[in-house]
Amino acid sequence: MGLLDFLKPREKTAGVHEAYLSIVKQARRPELYAPGCAPDNFDGRFDMMALHVHLVLRRLRALGMGRSQIGQDLFDMFFKDMDQAMREAGVGDMGVGKKVQKMVEAFYGRATAYDGVLDAQGEISGIYDILARNLYPETAPSPQQEAGLNALSGYALALEKHLADVPLEDILNGHSFTKAPNLKVTHG
Repeated sequence: MGLLDFLKPREKTAGVHEAYLSIVKQARRPELYAPGCAPDNFDGRFDMMALHVHLVLRRLRALGMGRSQIGQDLFDMFFKDMDQAMREAGVGDMGVGKKVQKMVEAFYGRATAYDGVLDAQGEISGIYDILARNLYPETAPSPQQEAGLNALSGYALALEKHLADVPLEDILNGHSFTKAPNLKVTHG
């Protein structure tokens, strides 16, 4: 199996489409892109999608389905979506494969970092550091960005806790984020 095999068409597991749509809906909530939070650009949307996809994959892993077809199908849908978004943005066919491969690597890097923090009982500062490094890699965060990153970090930890109680049936029915925590940004 090659790195980009997810681009080949095949039948998806029942319910995965609904599960993925619920992830997209949650990761595109406007408050996640409020001033100081995730930048409302391709990279910021990728990071919010990666966070939400990863948290659902963690939940699947906790349900004993870490290497299941469901998890693979969610992963595949995410990167097919990213592939399509790049093509719609005008990235040439020759460059898309390389960019998707880099995105897959970036996703695994983020997933490893999130797992390290969350497996160690999730310190908000650890999530903050990951988000700051990926959302604002060029500069030190401004006070507004610090407030947004703190809010995103608290939201990520609360969402992880919320998903810990979500059964597989709710994930596959697209109800992973029913009654999920809201993002609250407080500017000092």
